[in-house]
Amino acid sequence: MTFQSLHEIQDYLYGLRTKVIKEDLERKFKFSQALAKKLGNPQNKIKVIHAAGTSGKGSTCAIISQLLEKHGKKVGLSISPHLYDLRERMQINNRILEEAQFCQYFNEVYPVIEEMKEHRYGPPSFFEIMIVFAYYVFYREGVDYAVMETGQGGRLDAVNIASHKSKVAVMTKIGLDHIDILGDTLKQVATEKSAIIYDENIVISIHQRPTAECIVRSYAREKNTQANIIKNTINYARIKTSHHHIQFDFQYKDAEFAKLDLSLQGIYQVENGSLALAALYEVAKRDGFEMQEELVRSAFASMKTPGRFEELFIEGKRIIIDGAHNPQKMSAFIRSLKKKHPDTKFDFLIGFKKGKDYKDMLKYIVPVAHRIFVSEFGKDDQIDDVYPEPVDQVASLLKDKFSFTSVVPVQDSKEAFDIARHAKNGPVIVTGSLYLISDLYKKIHDMIEIAQEQEDLEAEAQ
Repeated sequence: MTFQSLHEIQDYLYGLRTKVIKEDLERKFKFSQALAKKLGNPQNKIKVIHAAGTSGKGSTCAIISQLLEKHGKKVGLSISPHLYDLRERMQINNRILEEAQFCQYFNEVYPVIEEMKEHRYGPPSFFEIMIVFAYYVFYREGVDYAVMETGQGGRLDAVNIASHKSKVAVMTKIGLDHIDILGDTLKQVATEKSAIIYDENIVISIHQRPTAECIVRSYAREKNTQANIIKNTINYARIKTSHHHIQFDFQYKDAEFAKLDLSLQGIYQVENGSLALAALYEVAKRDGFEMQEELVRSAFASMKTPGRFEELFIEGKRIIIDGAHNPQKMSAFIRSLKKKHPDTKFDFLIGFKKGKDYKDMLKYIVPVAHRIFVSEFGKDDQIDDVYPEPVDQVASLLKDKFSFTSVVPVQDSKEAFDIARHAKNGPVIVTGSLYLISDLYKKIHDMIEIAQEQEDLEAEAQ
């Protein structure tokens, strides 16, 4: 079979979706290793920067990728889940592949995937194929670096098949999430995530809670390396926020940048940006190129992280999108929201993935909410066991537990968004799940493009 379109490939891949269960993780990891081996182990023929953690992985990877591109490097970037296009999972220089190129590469690996159906570690599964395929594309494209976001956990996540000593392991903030898969204690979760560290890897970690940081440091020592810890007030300090950017001072070893302007919103992005800068510093030092201040400043001034405190305007209405999907992320997002918009009440459009600790997330949302639109995202194609929490269940909890009565239940997320954006109140906040963001993302950006085209036509007419 030869695939002629992205749509055909999506249909094939989505037919391979499987539930994520703890008992199946080891088989899937071994499947990833076996598939990669049949393709020549591309993951160990390129330089990999691998991020794991509970919060900030996606943003940190995006920042590292954009910094490296600005320094003239060819960069592969793999993220999950994707927001609007399957090809986001294997970007080259922060852009998706042309459809013809994507089809060509997939047709090269398809026979091997089919062969693997009979393998003792089969059957093939969507996420594992996408990760191995990303490594294959990055190798074929000859990238200088592949920046890879962990899916879940670390030790048995498909991204972790990259085991070469040249790997850079980046640890973002570790907390409790996916407890059915990773364990229900911080020690268990930190142990799973620290297992992305292999012998002699460069290790960079944000300052963690004592239990987690002890495990990160210990794991690094076992692997003949050491953890470089990035700390508030030491490596990043004097943080100032405005409506357009965040400014802070950065210092790491002999690199020192005063008053860095970061175009991203959300105070937590200072932490992610500092991790990314430390990763860039270590890679540049090891690989013999210069980390240039003017390029860092230029990259930070134009930085983009879709779906993370993304602020948009539609017909004059401020829309803020953030894919916070666990209590740790939601706490950080709401803190940043209050910092940027003090003494403001917001209309929220929320939806949660089934199984998430949405009760704990709601305690951060309710105090700053004027109204809350509760909705559901559509059944997601990216993974088989992703379902939304029922609207009536979340709405009832808001009324009964939080005594919050300004609740508007709307089953369909797109209908909920249209109602919320036409309300006369302040900004609309869309949050609670990246799958909710994905459900709305294309609609929102299509509306922005249409509005921009209309403005351009009106300008030409004048």
